[in-house]
Amino acid sequence: MELMQWFFMGVLFTIGVFGLSYLSLKVKLKWYTWACLITGIIAILFGIGWAGGSFLEGVAQSGAMGLIIFSGGGLILLLLTWRYLVAPELEPEGS
Repeated sequence: MELMQWFFMGVLFTIGVFGLSYLSLKVKLKWYTWACLITGIIAILFGIGWAGGSFLEGVAQSGAMGLIIFSGGGLILLLLTWRYLVAPELEPEGS
């Protein structure tokens, strides 16, 4: 079961890298935008790893808190970065 967790995290990491590389071809973003996007993705993956390890060890409360704090914080960081820093760059010039 633990091997499946690491495989799943590897797939998510690969999807994240491909998504960021595709985004870099479409828009020109500032360095702090990239830092926020990468930090958000790493926080989400860390939370998944924390939760998976905790669930496998039988400590469900720690796993749930890892998902809430790390993955939730990373998701909020990604959403706010996308909304306020990436989305305005994607809008057409005429709007």
